[in-house]
Amino acid sequence: MISGWIRENQGITIKEADLPKVYELRMPSVGEKADKILLWLERRCPNPGATFSFSDNDKLEMQGVAWSSNFSEAYFLLNDYLCKEKEFLRPPTPGRTVWQESFITPKGWAYLESLRRGNSESVTGFVAMWFDDSMNTAFASIEQGIRAAGYTALRIDQKQHNNKIDDEIIAGIRRSKFLVADFTGNRGGVYFEAGFAKGLGLEVIWLCRKDDLKDLHFDTRQYFHIEWEENKLPELTEKLKLRIEATIGRGPIT
Repeated sequence: MISGWIRENQGITIKEADLPKVYELRMPSVGEKADKILLWLERRCPNPGATFSFSDNDKLEMQGVAWSSNFSEAYFLLNDYLCKEKEFLRPPTPGRTVWQESFITPKGWAYLESLRRGNSESVTGFVAMWFDDSMNTAFASIEQGIRAAGYTALRIDQKQHNNKIDDEIIAGIRRSKFLVADFTGNRGGVYFEAGFAKGLGLEVIWLCRKDDLKDLHFDTRQYFHIEWEENKLPELTEKLKLRIEATIGRGPIT
């Protein structure tokens, strides 16, 4: 898990003080691992119709890309899941393997396009933040900003459901057009949700209470955060509205 995370966050140094948060990393699902492979194949072979093959080094790299625990898992994701089940890769000709001869199918390219644009028909902005009573007034301002920009806000703890909360979070993000991530409180779950949204190609809007900026984790410091203060929450609403309209566009809800 640490190896997979480091691969996706090049140039970042993990210090001993960071290990508690690294331990909070969630292992990607089968579908998420397969998506990582497909995106990697697109980068290696960006021209539609071009055939690719794998060297031994390529096989090892793919294992790392997919956060796979061993070679057999990586091959399963490539051959059984992406090629046979999803039909995102063309089956090899008789007598050859997917390692030796394959390419991304039209169905695979269509799926990659959907990953890049996110859920284009959605009117939902997913809110990832600390579930604490002290954050209720801040959430009200965030919700107002999202609505003012023409979208609806979804915070998973306010949604009625009977499923495991992790599954609801993943499903909620997948159904959303963008994600608003507030890092006040430095919660591990917010880092995961923001990273998952980025992996799906969704726009992430970064927020943090001004007095918590100093505690931001190493993997988000390079992003421009909207700073806010408890006694200036109307400013948060307006700044968020403008950021959404500038980066995503005005939503359809009036």
